[in-house]
Amino acid sequence: MDAGLLFQNAKVKSRESGLLGKDRLQRISDAVTVEEAMRLLAEANYPAGASYDEVLTQAEKEASLLFKSTMTKGYGLEFFLLTDDYHNAKVAAKAAYFGGAKEGYKPEGFVSIAKLEEALEKGEYKEIPQGIADCFILLDKLKAKDALVPSAVDIALDKAVFAEINAKRKSAAKVINRYFDLLADLKNVSVAYRARKAEFSLDKAKEMFLPMGTIDKKDLLKIAEFGEDAADKLSAGGFVKEALSVLKEGVGAYEVYTDDALIALLKKERYDMFSPAPIAGLYIGKLREIKNVRLLLARIANGVDKELIKGRMRELYV
Repeated sequence: MDAGLLFQNAKVKSRESGLLGKDRLQRISDAVTVEEAMRLLAEANYPAGASYDEVLTQAEKEASLLFKSTMTKGYGLEFFLLTDDYHNAKVAAKAAYFGGAKEGYKPEGFVSIAKLEEALEKGEYKEIPQGIADCFILLDKLKAKDALVPSAVDIALDKAVFAEINAKRKSAAKVINRYFDLLADLKNVSVAYRARKAEFSLDKAKEMFLPMGTIDKKDLLKIAEFGEDAADKLSAGGFVKEALSVLKEGVGAYEVYTDDALIALLKKERYDMFSPAPIAGLYIGKLREIKNVRLLLARIANGVDKELIKGRMRELYV
């Protein structure tokens, strides 16, 4: 029995009541103005800010700090921070290589965003994690050959972070490995489907697959070959076929499907005090909540009809 894990789980369980839940989220949805919605957020102990974007960005940072303070070692919880860092590396790399705004950063994991941006600006990568540095070096080479495209940034950094997680999975809890296997599966189905749409060769599609997950690579290659018509040719069960069906609806629908599948996995072990799932669940649950609030406030600010964003709302943790 890990007393440290029990203590931290007790700590995060006491914080679950601070999550908005469906009723409070509905009150925000019903707000007529952004100012009214922000008052409701303040009542729910969201941080203060001059704009709703500032409020929500700070809320994400606070969620990350709480997660770091409860992150018991030896269970693979650090994988969540690794994926945050690699996501931020993608944002920084796309801004550096292709220009445009530096938008969409997640809370910092183990490396600061400023260090990532500075490394890319100078082309010097000694001060950042080796896995990310290796990706930037690869991307520099592609750029020198005039062969760099935005999707190459995603593929390189996604493959690298899952390779790093896969190398460390023996020390992780089963639920954490299941979470990242599921995430890899969902990404791999999407990669295979997009490879078909782009008419990539099967060899090129295979190079894009992530080095984790439970789906047989033969099934992924069938998706890359036949696209949405692959459903009847797969050895995999209903999960993959369901994912393919959602992909037909578009990228937005699939992002919601992915988020909902991942939060559902953590919710199954929400009450297991001997599992790291409650710690991960509170963190991911808070980020999903903030994502929903951001959608609602953007809708209110822009006068968009409620019905138009219903399909983009994520399942809540509580």
